[in-house]
Amino acid sequence: MSLLNEYIKRKLSIPELESELMKLILNYNKLRDTYLFVYAAAIGKPIPAVPLEQSDFYVIRDLLASKRDFKKVDMYIETPGGSGETAEEIVKFLHNNFDIVSFVISGEAKSAGTIIVLSGNEILMHGIHYLIHQE
Repeated sequence: MSLLNEYIKRKLSIPELESELMKLILNYNKLRDTYLFVYAAAIGKPIPAVPLEQSDFYVIRDLLASKRDFKKVDMYIETPGGSGETAEEIVKFLHNNFDIVSFVISGEAKSAGTIIVLSGNEILMHGIHYLIHQE
């Protein structure tokens, strides 16, 4: 049975799910000695402005600006795509502020998301781990 099915079976409330997510992120950070940042768009939902856009860069920059004491950042990304220019700004920011930038993908990272992910030192996907040597 999958983790998602386990959570559905347990009928956790939103605050309980949030608490569980925070525990999982803390454990992940300890295991990888990193800071995990989660960026997930509402794929498949009729919500305006789901694609990656300039305002997303500002949010990412502002949230990660206080994490510069970390040498490594992992970014969980799930996006249907969006602005290539915004993707470039996100990539520049990440690589200018962290020594090692890795990406975790378990869903979709299309278009602009692909541009961002391909800039990483590591790409982690379900069942796959790519280590990219960049000089």
